[in-house]
Amino acid sequence: MNFIMPLRYFLVMTLLLLATGVWMFVLHTSLSIEGTVTYYAPKTFFGLLETVSPHLFGMGILAFVLMHFFGIVQGVKQEEYRGLTLWLFLFMVLTNVSGFFIGEEGSVFALVKLLSTVLFVIYSVWAMFKLYKLF
Repeated sequence: MNFIMPLRYFLVMTLLLLATGVWMFVLHTSLSIEGTVTYYAPKTFFGLLETVSPHLFGMGILAFVLMHFFGIVQGVKQEEYRGLTLWLFLFMVLTNVSGFFIGEEGSVFALVKLLSTVLFVIYSVWAMFKLYKLF
């Protein structure tokens, strides 16, 4: 029971982190395929690598910590959340790797980038909501 208050603080801070990330993503891409191509196409490989490295680490830690909170809660069946863990990991990888393939005619990868980013945020918020409801 001593972990409930830190967990709630973690969920609030994570929600704020996701909100600012979505806000910056919307400002850069307008949540459109054209905006995503316009933002990512002129970037160099090194420029993308500078962005992807910390994002992979941060998003991976977020997914790791969220899923491990399910492990410390009494009465939660781990089998129910294995799929969520796999989907979060897949969306995290797709949203980071797809930026490298966006070119001037890269609308398919821009769509992958948009969808995987939005789905990563939705799945993360859903997991946080499920955790919050458990207490």
